[in-house]
Order: sequence, then C-alpha cells, then structure tokens
Amino acid sequence: MIFIILQHIIRPAKAILLILICLKWGDWRNWRKYYPTILYVIIWDLLYNFFTVNHPLWRFDHPVLKHTFSDLLIAFVSFPCYILLFLPFIPKESRVKKILHIANWAFILSLLEAIAIPLQSITYHNGWNYWWSVGFNVTMFSMISIHYKNPLLAWPISALLFLVVMIIFKLPLSSLL
Repeated sequence: MIFIILQHIIRPAKAILLILICLKWGDWRNWRKYYPTILYVIIWDLLYNFFTVNHPLWRFDHPVLKHTFSDLLIAFVSFPCYILLFLPFIPKESRVKKILHIANWAFILSLLEAIAIPLQSITYHNGWNYWWSVGFNVTMFSMISIHYKNPLLAWPISALLFLVVMIIFKLPLSSLL
C-alpha cells in the first residue's frame, strides 16, 4: 500500500519540492543570463525523446503521468530549476572546486534516480543502466557549464556525444526518421 502511494506521489512531490527550493535559492533575479542554457538543455531533452521514441534508453514511468508528460515536467520544470540552482554557484576560484560542484550535482541527481528505481519511476532499456545515468549526469552538468561559458563550443560537443551514444547503444538510424 505504501509502495503504491509513493509511486503516485513521488514525481509530483519532487517537482513541487524542487520548485520551492528553486524559488528560495535559485537566482531568479538573473534568469535572463541562464535562459539560453535552459533552452539548450530543453532542446537536447526533446531531441532525445524524438530520436528514441521507438528505441528508448530510459523511460519515466508513473501510474498516472505517463512518460511524455513526466518528461515534459522534467524538461520544463526540473531542468530550469536545476540550472537556476547550479550555474550561479559555480565556484570561480579553482578548477578543483568547479569539478567538485559538478560532482555534487551529479551525485544529487544520481541519488534521486537511485530512489526512483525501486519505485519503478524510471526504467532502463536497450543496454542503458544506472551507471550510464551517473556518467550522463556528470556529462550533463559539465555540458551545462560549458554551454553557459561558450555555447558555440557546447553544441558540436553535444552533437558528437549524441552520435557516440547512438553508436554505443546501437540506436537504429530508423529512429532518426
């Protein structure tokens, strides 16, 4: 019974909690500075869903909110909140502190995903697993940081990384059409 209740409330509760955290500590005053990076992340999320609609690597499952709505909630609520909480606090002093900042955020998202797995809120497919997600989280926050500083560098790197993922996970070219 508790398991079923948790399954139903985990995604909406996480979104509400994230919004509250972001309203309190996010850098809303300077949202325009982060807007291009927010769009960059949303675009890549939508591209992932478009290109893998018939060959997903992961799916967000929820008893009421199906994958598409769940992913849109993540794309348009979670990602902007993460960026408003992540980018303003990137340390400027040292490379080590920047790496630790990225690692901390990757750890937080990986921990949330580890909680979602037994609740069957996320499922893996076609060779993807939790450890690929951990690496993805590190890469995602690294790319967010790169895009914020140098968008013209981030786009080709992202395209190259997407092609590498397509090759590793044998995403069929038909999934691109």
